[in-house]
Amino acid sequence: MNDLVLIIESNTTKLRKLREILSREGFNIMTVTDRESALNICSKIKIEYVLANPADIRLNEIESTNNK
Repeated sequence: MNDLVLIIESNTTKLRKLREILSREGFNIMTVTDRESALNICSKIKIEYVLANPADIRLNEIESTNNK
């Protein structure tokens, strides 16, 4: 599977576990711990899926950045 998933999670323990699970399923994973890093990545790379804790980031900003 070549789909690129961006995981946004401030809790690094949860972040590692999510990366482990999705990598095992064949997803290509990028991870960040904050909103600014996520926006930076989405402005440069085509992300297929975003997995995020709503408390960590406002997804509508990532969506609009990724559609450029």
